[in-house]
Amino acid sequence: MADPKPLDDDEREELISYLDGEADAATAREVEAKLNRDPRVRAEADALRRTFDLLDFLPKPEPSANFTERTVTRVAAIPPGLLSVTRTRWRRWALGIGWAAALLVASVAGYAAAPMFHKSPPSTEPVLDVDQLLARDLRVIEQLRLYQPANDIYLLHELDRPELFGDEHAGH
Repeated sequence: MADPKPLDDDEREELISYLDGEADAATAREVEAKLNRDPRVRAEADALRRTFDLLDFLPKPEPSANFTERTVTRVAAIPPGLLSVTRTRWRRWALGIGWAAALLVASVAGYAAAPMFHKSPPSTEPVLDVDQLLARDLRVIEQLRLYQPANDIYLLHELDRPELFGDEHAGH
């Protein structure tokens, strides 16, 4: 009989977290189902359990007698302002990022909501077809070659002012 294919890293990680009791409920149910139907997963779980049991027989390391003293001395050697400066910098960054995020959210919300508040009233003018629009502007279309050098509608409006050429040419 050929050797069963070993578990891949993800399967092994799920199995270990299940055996340690760290798996969430969904993962635990999934691993239990695999244990019930897959003999290679069951064999791997048994091997891991035996390995974990052997760890209990290893000697537990004891901290040195002066461990506490050395730790307290090192912590006391840290300048008191160093931790508060780091915390202050972090708070400034967090505050700045928070304001930027709030501004971004407000801008997007305002942009999205703007069309709801700026609806134009329905037009009371009758809808004209293309021929009616062309007929209405026929004089402008016929004189278009004269208007083109102006390049600016504001110049034409200024030329239409009565005080510029006198009253008899106004509006023509």
